[in-house]
Amino acid sequence: MHLTILTADLLAPLRFAAPVPTPNLDKLLSRASVTTRAGGALEDVVLSTFNKNESVAFITASLDLPNDTPNKDVRWLRADPVHLAVSRDNIQLFDSHIVKPTLDEMMQIASTLNQHFAHDGIENRLAFMFPDAARGYIAMKPDDLPETTPLWQMGGANVFDHLPRQRQGLTNWRRVSNEIQMLLHDHPVNIAREAGGQYSINGLWIWGESGKNGSNENYPHASVQVPHQHLIGRLALARGLAQLCGMSASPLPEQFEMPAFQNSLIVLHTPTREIRAMSPYQWQIEVNHIDNNWLAPAVAALDDQRLTSLTVIIANEASTLTINAKRKSLLQRFFPNKKTLADYA
Repeated sequence: MHLTILTADLLAPLRFAAPVPTPNLDKLLSRASVTTRAGGALEDVVLSTFNKNESVAFITASLDLPNDTPNKDVRWLRADPVHLAVSRDNIQLFDSHIVKPTLDEMMQIASTLNQHFAHDGIENRLAFMFPDAARGYIAMKPDDLPETTPLWQMGGANVFDHLPRQRQGLTNWRRVSNEIQMLLHDHPVNIAREAGGQYSINGLWIWGESGKNGSNENYPHASVQVPHQHLIGRLALARGLAQLCGMSASPLPEQFEMPAFQNSLIVLHTPTREIRAMSPYQWQIEVNHIDNNWLAPAVAALDDQRLTSLTVIIANEASTLTINAKRKSLLQRFFPNKKTLADYA
């Protein structure tokens, strides 16, 4: 029985929060082989783990809109609700972790946008839909995908530098983005939100196309080998990938349980979620929870031979660690690795 745990951001960004001790992870490091590679976001590491090259928009739409994605005449973009904060020199973006939209609000916004763009004169007609409050989609014809920047790369970035960039299609994507902002400026949803002291939903971040090479390929490649048999997790990107790979999946329990399937992948995304929500106290709670309620029992399962091997992948801005461990050898007992998580920062 092999188990892989994939998580991220157990080390916080500079000045975000005080570090959290991870004694169980450090214990695992003392008896494992560790490899490092360039740092990256959780989503980048999830994509590389599955070795898939479909667009992120298609991957999550296949989960959120299963009845619509088989249509090969449609391509997908994400259009996620954001708050754009204007300063003198730039515009900063706050995503749904901060804005916290409701599904009812996004349905009202979709109705406004669809009514406007249906009569806009754009030959490549756009259709907006929100099956989830945090994840919106644009359904469109092929051959008009813009070049975009993933939402997870926008923390602290200047929006001006990352607006959708038109390739050779019919749609002027910067004009579309600007019109969306104008339509949302005094939208009833935002009038109510501002009256209640909430961030307005004054923009949609358009992203998630098939990549910078301009490919319109949205459909899974049968030649890609399924990396695991089973997924345990809540992250929509991971669940969508599992579905495309033909993997079974189950919800994430509150704490570690021995999986019923060989070669399972557990995705723990909550520390990343709390960093993006700017919640340092809750981030500390989540890191402590992963160390005590997931890593400690996983190491115990390794020691009593319920697990034959354990891999822990930790994505972080500075570096990504891959920790491979088996039952502790005699050599490891006498000559443990003295490094802790902080030493790999």
